[in-house]
Amino acid sequence: MTEKDALKQKIINLVMGMDNEQALEVLHDVMLKFSNPVSIAEDELTDEEWQEIEADMKEIEKENVDKQQEAVQHLKGWKSGK
Repeated sequence: MTEKDALKQKIINLVMGMDNEQALEVLHDVMLKFSNPVSIAEDELTDEEWQEIEADMKEIEKENVDKQQEAVQHLKGWKSGK
């Protein structure tokens, strides 16, 4: 049995021992969110966090473009023997 399987079994055992219906409903809701990570990001990120992610993505794209341009210049120099 893998560690993941052992952990699943522990969770199952805990759930089977629970009698509190409200706690089970909360647990169910949490498990549904984690089964679809996209919904967690969409539901729980603030506008500021989304803006930060977008700014970071733009920075990454800019860095990639800069690296590509640097590589092109390097190849041009290499081809011309410099």
